[in-house]
Amino acid sequence: MAANPELETETSWTYETGFIKKLRFDTKFRAAAYYMDISDYQQHNYISGEPSAQVYNIDVELYGFELELSKSLSNGLSGYLNYSWKNWSHDDHPFDSKGTHYFMENQPQNTVKTGLHYRLWKGGRVSLNAKYIDERQSKQDQILGDVITVDIGAQHTFHLGYTDFTLKGYVNNLTDQDYELRAGYPMPGITAGIRSEFTF
Repeated sequence: MAANPELETETSWTYETGFIKKLRFDTKFRAAAYYMDISDYQQHNYISGEPSAQVYNIDVELYGFELELSKSLSNGLSGYLNYSWKNWSHDDHPFDSKGTHYFMENQPQNTVKTGLHYRLWKGGRVSLNAKYIDERQSKQDQILGDVITVDIGAQHTFHLGYTDFTLKGYVNNLTDQDYELRAGYPMPGITAGIRSEFTF
């Protein structure tokens, strides 16, 4: 497919910094911040009732930070708590209207993750993880509600000479939450599976 010669090529620069600090009582603190400068972002404005869209270039900025505490608790048990915040801004454009929707509006501004991992035996581990996603603005000017999802899993790693074979079982969305990450696309309910991987 040929590119539209009237549109500029989208380019971006990403800057990220962070650090990890060991605290007392087997606790680690990690922090990171990022800034993304996108030039000539190709924005698509879909017009209600029309098969076409307005497409134009606009400059966009994305930025945010992430904080995490992790701790070894006792006898193979460890846990973590993670918080991330993101935001964005853009230049004004004459094609923007009340109905203009940017993809970035579909991203949660606040996300919280927490989890516990327990080592059952050498090479074996079970995990319990939960995630909170903030409400978001959808393309249809609809608010996508906030949600908390819970996942559980277990895995064992077999050491085979110079190769590691890991077998994992999982159940995602354990509480069968009804939610959407993007408007019109429901996420799966309770989902279980088994997967394996080789590491050389």
